Amino acid sequence: MEERHFESSIGEVQRSARRMADAQEMAARASEFVSERARDVGQQVERLTGRSTDAWMRDARRFVQDHPLQAVVLTVGLGFVLGKILLRD
Repeated sequence: MEERHFESSIGEVQRSARRMADAQEMAARASEFVSERARDVGQQVERLTGRSTDAWMRDARRFVQDHPLQAVVLTVGLGFVLGKILLRD
């Protein structure tokens, strides 16, 4: 009886290991997909604005550091507007 329980436990561990390997593979594919999309968006931003995404990020950080209250208000306002737009019927 204990032998069957032991074999059953081994089977469960093997199935769990396979599921973990599958999950890791899916995570790796998702990461690759997101990286490619981010690279594409960065290239589009640079093409449309003539400035790199790094330059935009530096400016955004500087704005937040120099004007923290305005940054919070701007973020809340944008969130509100986007929420209204996305929740429209």
